[in-house]
Amino acid sequence: MTTTITPATHRPLTTGDDLDPTRGNAAESPVTRISTRFGVAFGACQIAVMIAMSIFVLPKGGLPGDPAFERGRKVLDAATAYRIGNFVFMASSVLLLGFLGAVHHRLRRVDRTSVLPTVAVASGTLLALIWPLAGALHDVAIEAATNGADPRILAGWDSVAPFALAFSALVRVFFIGSVVLGLRLAGTAPRLQRLGIALVPVSVVGSATLVSGALFPVLALSTLAYELWVVAVAWTWLRRS
Repeated sequence: MTTTITPATHRPLTTGDDLDPTRGNAAESPVTRISTRFGVAFGACQIAVMIAMSIFVLPKGGLPGDPAFERGRKVLDAATAYRIGNFVFMASSVLLLGFLGAVHHRLRRVDRTSVLPTVAVASGTLLALIWPLAGALHDVAIEAATNGADPRILAGWDSVAPFALAFSALVRVFFIGSVVLGLRLAGTAPRLQRLGIALVPVSVVGSATLVSGALFPVLALSTLAYELWVVAVAWTWLRRS
């Protein structure tokens, strides 16, 4: 008597749809969609806060050419507005952390080495913290002036926000670059790829605000473009999930 042993068949752990970076219908989870929505919320809130700060808060501090003592007194007189503005700004900035989960998920699909998602999450975390930290430091300066320190200290500390933003622009290059490479590997969103590539050199130029304040307009415009780009990337992922 002979016995024929038929090898057992096993269902593969992953399917083609799970590994296909251009398709998210079967593999996308509600948690990932929530994380992706944080990207839209981050960009929209950041832009709204920047506009509100420019209209309602920053003019209270006077002009850059005003005497340091006068500027410091104006900031001190508007301390409450600055504190509220700094808090709202910090709250909107950390929304980026929620988006990093979706970024990691998307990039992990197209890069099994995990190089791109690692770079994106690391740089994104720094982006979510560096610029908001400037708001916290500015609050420290306001507190010191409120407790009797020379108000002129506030005139100097006004520069901490643009300097922190300029530094974050260098980190931004790595975040944008990793997402662009992920989009390229997935073969999706060619326009967003081109826009991301264009943002890289502009961000580098804007970061030179650390050397010359004359480049601040480039820094501000590149930041606005970057936030719009994040919204566009998140919105594209939502539509295709």
